[in-house]
Amino acid sequence: MQTMTNMKRRRHAQTHIEGRSIRNGHGEQGFTLLETTIALLVMLVGALAIGSLFVLATNYNSDAGGRSIALAVAQQQMEELRKTPSTDASLDAGSRTTTFTSGNRQYSIVTTICSTSDCGGSAALKIITIQVSPQTGSRPWARGPVTVISQRATPVLGAYLQ
Repeated sequence: MQTMTNMKRRRHAQTHIEGRSIRNGHGEQGFTLLETTIALLVMLVGALAIGSLFVLATNYNSDAGGRSIALAVAQQQMEELRKTPSTDASLDAGSRTTTFTSGNRQYSIVTTICSTSDCGGSAALKIITIQVSPQTGSRPWARGPVTVISQRATPVLGAYLQ
């Protein structure tokens, strides 16, 4: 009888380690399969949200890259027209459209030169407008035109030089 009581005391002492009760059988502590499944579902929803944000950010960066290329093309076209002599035929009034391809993207370039008072120009002043529109893009703002406007004065001899 004495040994049976000692065994019960020893078992009771082992079940109270560091203030926690350790039980054998159905009362074991830990995570159930249902709790683990719910935790995994919550983490899955969070991971999907982060994944969709990553895709959205990638698309916006791609569209912004297309717009920056359009701006660079417009500035390059304007610099070429600025260095062109004022008597060159490429500075005649009118509008012309060309296309440009860069990185599997196509851009439409519309160059308009105005030398009449209808659009703000004159015989000695030309208004140059260059619009570059990306033809691809996943958002409407990405397909909108980039516009660069400049004025170019024709050198005129004054009365003091004649």
